[in-house]
Amino acid sequence: MKKITYLVASMLTVGMLTFSSCSEKTKDSANETVEEAKDDMDENVAEAKADIKEAGNDFENKVKEDKDALKADIDDAVEKIDKKIEEADAKMEKATANEKAKWQERKKELNKERDELKASWNETQDETAEKWDEFKAKTKAKIEKAKADVRS
Repeated sequence: MKKITYLVASMLTVGMLTFSSCSEKTKDSANETVEEAKDDMDENVAEAKADIKEAGNDFENKVKEDKDALKADIDDAVEKIDKKIEEADAKMEKATANEKAKWQERKKELNKERDELKASWNETQDETAEKWDEFKAKTKAKIEKAKADVRS
């Protein structure tokens, strides 16, 4: 009977040692896995932040380029309108009273268009990125209208 007791006791001891050592290994392994997952997550978050920042910078650069191009278009249109206004002034000096009234009306229209374009540029400074495309399209339409008026 003593042999059975010793045998059972030794089996229990071996089993407990096995389970306790597996348990430690399992805990260590689990801790390593958690640490690796945390490190991976931190790397992914850092990469995502960098990507977002880069995308934001790219968008800001595009908006800046668009604003610069729009400013050049506005300046060009304003310059052409100013030339037409000068032409209208020169024609008014030589015109009859009837023609003078016509040129004065044309000059008013040109001044209004020029003022609208300049106001559009002032608004450009306040436009947010979300509304930029809509604003740009609206201003380009004004520029095209002004150019068409200048041609006529």
